Amino acid sequence: MNAILEISGLKKQFGGVTALSGVDLLIEEGEILGIVGPNGSGKTTLFNVITGVYKPTEGHVTWRGRDITRLAAHEVSGAGIGYTFQQAMAFPGLCVLENVQIACEHARNTSRPYPWTTPAALLDFVGLTALSNERAGILPFGNLRLLGIALALATRPSLILLDEPAAGLNDKETATLVGLVKQFPAHGISVCVIDHDMKLMQMLCRRLVVLDFGSKIADGPTQDVLSNPKVLEVYLGGAL
Repeated sequence: MNAILEISGLKKQFGGVTALSGVDLLIEEGEILGIVGPNGSGKTTLFNVITGVYKPTEGHVTWRGRDITRLAAHEVSGAGIGYTFQQAMAFPGLCVLENVQIACEHARNTSRPYPWTTPAALLDFVGLTALSNERAGILPFGNLRLLGIALALATRPSLILLDEPAAGLNDKETATLVGLVKQFPAHGISVCVIDHDMKLMQMLCRRLVVLDFGSKIADGPTQDVLSNPKVLEVYLGGAL
């Protein structure tokens, strides 16, 4: 596989606090990569730097051979990187269909074939067709998560970053989420996901990266990483 996103020497400081410390990372074409680590380890900060929400103190982010380190968030999205946030995001006063229609209006131009060419197709994919006319603000949390995924897909990304997509979901909702995300690579969409649910990460990810205090302490096949003594000690408290 080919690396589509390369992060080198990434450092981010907030005043005297170092949130990221020299992180190197590759994301391969067609993979579902997992990033795990304790709260405060720098996971969300890493996503925010990749997507242009934050500018790094040092280091570079390269997307398909192009340096995007200093691009604004909307420019990163336009380059083909989508993002779902920890907090499910939508316009609460608009219905589900209207939310997706707005997102589709801001889709990037791409010559790559895309499987969901209409808002209705996106809602069908995530299973929200029956709720098309419901206000987003009254959706159950699990459905709001699915709407967030539809909104991210509407921009036509070729890489999607999922920040704790299973947080607050029950087992059935998590299984639905896993089933959706596993389909992304077949549609030309690579994935990088942050979550604390290790069962979820083992179902989704063949490779894991572990962050601790802003530094990368492990990177490799999921089962190897989860049996790494340093990971067990630092992140998992000595045992899974």
